Formats: sequence, structure tokens, C-alpha cells
Amino acid sequence: MGRFILVDGYNVIGSEGRFRKNREVLAHERIRLIRLLEEYRSRMDEDVQITLIFDGFAPERESYRSSGGGLSVLFSEEEGSADSVLVRLAMRYREQAVVVTSDREVIDRAQQEGSRVVGAREFMARVGQRTLPRPPSYPAPEKTGDDDPDDSRKDGKKKGNPRRLSKKERARRRTLQNL
Repeated sequence: MGRFILVDGYNVIGSEGRFRKNREVLAHERIRLIRLLEEYRSRMDEDVQITLIFDGFAPERESYRSSGGGLSVLFSEEEGSADSVLVRLAMRYREQAVVVTSDREVIDRAQQEGSRVVGAREFMARVGQRTLPRPPSYPAPEKTGDDDPDDSRKDGKKKGNPRRLSKKERARRRTLQNL
């Protein structure tokens, strides 16, 4: 079974500072986000499914059908809010899900179910990296013998590598890397 990326649509739009109460502007932002995620999805593995979830009902004049390309667009409709749909899907997919939101309550509930969580801004930064052509990679500079981690310990109370990221930060970066 594949991976599932569950995206809180209006949360992502709002995180970019593009949230407006004008319906036409909001409709334009929804379409822009859908197109951006379709392009992002086209560059991913076949087993990845992206579900974009918005609050409320789908506008009648806008067509939101799944293109079959791994991107589905849902509206919360009778369930009340996109948050409840996100939590329900996180409960269904558990460890296979990555929930994209900046809503603290949704983050806590999704993590309780075993899903990984990525902030809306971090996700959009990653989408921007994936949709643009990649710059050429250069070899890493060679290490010199001057970097001894034991030199930084003065009082001897702390243990471990002080340059190593925390376990939580390494897990967060791994999740972003896999998107």
C-alpha cells in the first residue's frame, strides 16, 4: 500500500498570506493550489496519493473531480470542517499518512494516531523545490581533522554529539525529504 499526503487546503493558502474573504480571489487560490499540487504529484512515485481537503461545499461552477493522477480534492460538506476530515483520514491511514497543516489541534490528533505531520509553510517550500528545476549538485567539501566533537565538552556533563540534530528534528527532516 502507498503513502498518503493529506493537505488542509485553506490552511496552506492562509500560510502563504493569500487568504482573502473575496470569493473570486479564494476560488483563484484554490485552483492555483490544485494546479501546483498536480504538478508536484506528477514528479512523485506512483504509490503516493495526495488528498487536498477544503472546508464547506464545493462551488457549483467549479469542477473538482479527481483527475486520476493521484490527486483528490475533497470538501468537508456535512462533516463540518476540513479538520474533522483530516483527523478521520489520519485515523484510517495511520503511519502511512503525512498530514499537512499548521492547526495545533489537528497536529496533536494526527500524531496520536501515528501519522507524521508537516507544517503548511514547510510543505509549500518543499513543493516549490520539487516543481522548479533542480540546481546541479556539487560534491561536499572534504572534512579536515580539526573538527573533534570532544573539544566542545568543557564540563563533561553533556554526552553525545553536540552537532547532531535532535531525534525529533531528524524525524521531521526525514519526513520532508520523503515528500
